[in-house]
Amino acid sequence: MYGDRPGAQGFTTVLIDPGHGGKDSGARGRIRGMPEKVVALDIAKRLQGELSSTFHASLTRSSDVFIPLDERVAIANRAGDAIVVSIHLNDGPRRLAGAETYWWRTDSYSLAKRVQASLRGVVAGSNNRGMVRRRLRLTRNPEIPGILVECGYLSNANEADLLSSPGYRGRIAQAIARAIREQAANGDAGMGPLPKPIYAPPSKASDARS
Repeated sequence: MYGDRPGAQGFTTVLIDPGHGGKDSGARGRIRGMPEKVVALDIAKRLQGELSSTFHASLTRSSDVFIPLDERVAIANRAGDAIVVSIHLNDGPRRLAGAETYWWRTDSYSLAKRVQASLRGVVAGSNNRGMVRRRLRLTRNPEIPGILVECGYLSNANEADLLSSPGYRGRIAQAIARAIREQAANGDAGMGPLPKPIYAPPSKASDARS
């Protein structure tokens, strides 16, 4: 079972999944007219640029098109020696802000932990919302390790203002890229005890944020 595997190490491909697209705009909040699908694609392309000299970095979508979640899983399953990182922006009560990293399987834990720690250097103190173990389509179903990164809350005025800056979005991409390189080099080393796998059926369309 995939849940029993150690964390990815020495992988050569990073599949970057910009959330939403096309008819699916994503979170309700917008920054200067840009919905989540546009901001996610921008961060994803910046991440691709950060990684392209080290890995084969590809995108599940490179334009404003809708790709069903199960098709994204199928793309991940064809990626080979790879990890998949899904990029999103969050929505919620206006007081909430900060980055979160979602993971489900044991083989994705160290990657999630490295990404969240790296984002701590970009997203200020109390806004670091931590890791969330959650069974989503892109964290549970692919045959390769996968995480979903919520890069901030578009519903929070201060954070939306930060996310409107190309420089800030670039720093988010740099932080995620740094964690990916560390994971490829070190695997689970230094990440502490790995959590036990949770065996569950594949995620379905009824699962929230799947």
